[in-house]
This record gives sequence, C-alpha cells and structure tokens, in this order.
Amino acid sequence: MSGRVMRWPLVVIALATVIGLAVADRGDDEIGGGLVQPSRDATSAAPGPGAEGGVWYCSEGTSLPGEFADHTIVVANPTGVAVAAEISVFPTTPIGSVSPLANPEKVLLNVPAQTQSSLRLAEIVESQYTAALVEVDSGSVVVEQRVQGPTGMDVVPCASRSSETWYFAAGSTRRDARLVFTLFNPFPERAVVKFTFSTDEGLREPHALRGVLVPARSLVVVNATDLVPRFSSVSTTMETQVGRIVAGRLQLFDGSEGLEGLTAGPGVPETQTQWVFPTGPADQGVAEHIVLYNPTDREAAADVRIRLDPSEIGDALPPFELRVPAQQRVALVFENRGNYPLPSAPFAYGAGDFVAEGVGFWAAVQVYNGVPIVAERVVAASAASSPAGVAITVGTPVHARNHLIAWNGADDADVALVVVNASPDSIAQVTVSEVADGRVTPIAQLNPREVAPHSRLVVPVDRLTEGGSFALLVEASQPVVVSRSLLARTGTGIASGLSIPLDPLLLDPSAF
Repeated sequence: MSGRVMRWPLVVIALATVIGLAVADRGDDEIGGGLVQPSRDATSAAPGPGAEGGVWYCSEGTSLPGEFADHTIVVANPTGVAVAAEISVFPTTPIGSVSPLANPEKVLLNVPAQTQSSLRLAEIVESQYTAALVEVDSGSVVVEQRVQGPTGMDVVPCASRSSETWYFAAGSTRRDARLVFTLFNPFPERAVVKFTFSTDEGLREPHALRGVLVPARSLVVVNATDLVPRFSSVSTTMETQVGRIVAGRLQLFDGSEGLEGLTAGPGVPETQTQWVFPTGPADQGVAEHIVLYNPTDREAAADVRIRLDPSEIGDALPPFELRVPAQQRVALVFENRGNYPLPSAPFAYGAGDFVAEGVGFWAAVQVYNGVPIVAERVVAASAASSPAGVAITVGTPVHARNHLIAWNGADDADVALVVVNASPDSIAQVTVSEVADGRVTPIAQLNPREVAPHSRLVVPVDRLTEGGSFALLVEASQPVVVSRSLLARTGTGIASGLSIPLDPLLLDPSAF
C-alpha cells in the first residue's frame, strides 16, 4: 500500500454513503456538481481539468490468500494539488442471492500532488473476488487496477462508466482455461443480466445465465468455464433486463496446454464502426491476432488496415477485407506460436505472410457497411517463452491530446509506450513526462518528438528512466492514441493495454 489510507469513522462513512449513493442513483451520465461524464464512446476516460471529479469502477481481481489475481488499485494524480480518493471495497455476493453478502468497506486514500498512490484490496476486505468504487475530487486523476498471481499479471484502466450492455470479443473455456466474468452493481437498484455466448457451434444461452440477479450495491461473479465448457473460442454479450452494471473479465491459462498467463479488464459497453490498436508485434516470440465480434443481426463488412513502422521496408499494405456473420466472430491471425486458442475455420484468417516476424505495426478496423462491431487484440507467448503470458486488449474508438498511465513498474519489466498519430496529413508533436515524487519531469531524450501522419512512436520507457514505479503523462499537439506494454524480464507476465485519455474525441472515419 502506498499513499496515506484512513479507515473512516462511522459518521463519516454514513455521510459518504449518502453522497456516493446519491451520485450512483443519478447514474454516471447524470452526475452533477462538476462531476462531468467523460466520453460515452470510451470504456475508460477522464473528463479532464474542467471537471471537479470523477468516478471509477474496478471489478476484476481477487483478495484471498492463494487466489490467482491479487487486486490492487492505483491512483495517479498529475495535478499540482493533493487529491482525495474515496474507495468503497465490495466483497463477492454469491450468485443467486437477493441481497448483498456484506456492505462495502470504505477508506480514504490521500494522493499527493504529482504522484501515484496504491491500495491492495486484500488489506481492506478478504473475499475471493473484490470490486472497488473510486470517487476522486479531480477530473484529471485516473485510476487503474493491477492483478498478480502465479500464472502472470496485468495492469488495466478501471472503467469510468456503467452500461446496460457489455461485450467481450475474446475468451476461452478450453481445458486449460478459466473464464470468469464480474458483474459489479454499486447502484441502489438491482440488475438482472442475460448472457449470450457465440461459439464455433453457434449461440449458447445457458439456462442458469438467462437472468442473473445482481443485487443493489453488490459484486456477483460468474464462472463461464463451468457453464459453457470446452470451447476453444467464445465471444460474450451481456444485456441487462433491469438496471445497469459494470462488467469485467478475468481469463487464466494454467500452462497445461502450452499457454500460461493471466489477463483482466472491463468489457466494451458500445459497439463501434471503427477501432484502432496502437501496438503490433515487434518482439520475437510474441504472437497476436485481432478478434472481430458482431453481436448484431446483420452481417458486418470491415477493412483491417495494417500500417508498418516507417523504418521497415514497405510501410503500406492493402486492407484485409473481412465479413463477420451476424452474432459471430472472426479472427485475423498474424502468428499463433503463443498457442492461444483460436476460432476454427471458417472463422479464422491468416495474415502472417504479410507481416514479417519482429516487424512492428499498428492496426485500424473500419466497418464500411454501417454495422457496428467489437474488436479486441490478443497477444500471447507460450509457456516455454521468456516472457510467457497472455494479454487481451480492446481497441479504441477515440483519441485525445492528453493521456495518463497510472502504473509503470520499470524495475522488473520492459516497459514500452506507443503513440499513434492516426491523422492522414498532420504531424503530431509529442511530449512524454514521468509523474513521481511531486514532480512532472519530461523525459529529456524524447521531448519534443514528431510523429508523422499514419505513423507511431515507440518509447522504451525502462531504458530512459531510472526505474521504480511512476505514472506517465503524454501531451500532444493534436489528438493521438496511446498504449503501454509491460513484458516481465523473468517468468510469466505480459500486460498490453490502452492509456486513459483525458477529454477524448471520437476518431475521424476519414482518417483511415
């Protein structure tokens, strides 16, 4: 635990409960008093300095000894004044319960100016799974969650919005896998959730998941491995029949089939017609594919454009034209040495002949017949590799001038920052700064750097800093897309995810 944490007196807890539930009762799209709602197009976004505060939902982790995804919340404050984070920690409520198992525990985490603070949830609540509702008094503060276990680690943004629908393009329930979904309802009304799974054999709607009750102010967890067993690849839709939730995924592979790893994160609340992925494989032995999931009743027609790093020979490739059947998913496979389970033919397409091993790229998905879809990127390295692991990352439909990444542990991992300029005709001037110890320090070797149109900048953060744990602030002259990857130097651990944009804008379709 870092930062100053205080357990609240009973009177303060009661007052905070009234305030927090009043905010929750209005809904995160109706928050008043300066708590400006960030972009509805992004799962995770900060409203920016014009807002007095923000609300974050962190639901993917465990908090019991011996579990597989020890849960830590990380709060980054780039501003010049200290901020307070009010954190409510929710234990698991057993599925089928009509009321919460217990009330949340509440703590106050003080985050000094221009620094980061963290809270390990097991120090507050012991429960197999935990979720945290984080309310901060600054619109520029961001919140991430870190999970760590015997099979790996992940670091991902917490969600900044709730929804009545959630989508997950990637997932597996094969013999070596565990696929767990978290249903977090911090609001004062109950929710009822229906699950639909898309598999190689068609749709599956298990009877037990046609109306999962999520009581008000509770966390309910569904183990899909038990209910939709032995499918190599599954995509998932959750729809609330009553209320709204924040939904997350924990995916684990135990190594028995050649793949070992842990990945976590919130789902996708909105289908879109465009998605951008900043990172592509530039590391030997790390393989990847992109999954396109179409939960609608119409076929989607999409182009996937791959743009190679400018330093490589021939940086332009013709688009891959993919058709995604209604209520199905397809995968564009660049390499599968990582043994990650894929959809079977005809739902998998090979692209390995077009991108040489070790060549970096970024990718853009553009639907051209108006049918919105969900897109996720899977990165995997087999258990025999170093590093080994797996990461699932959603694409982004937005870009922004300012981005923040709350946690970057450069002592025992290779940390890379990727900045994509999706503009077809404008150069982006980019500054990258380290936020730690009460200072915002530009990384001298980088500032400023130009990113050409339709290009990306890859920053080897661990080589340009002195190590330790810190936040990263990215500032650009025009909107860009930013991601961060971590590769453990020993053992198992791959994390690859998006930054948190401040006051983002929807990407311009004409840019592609």
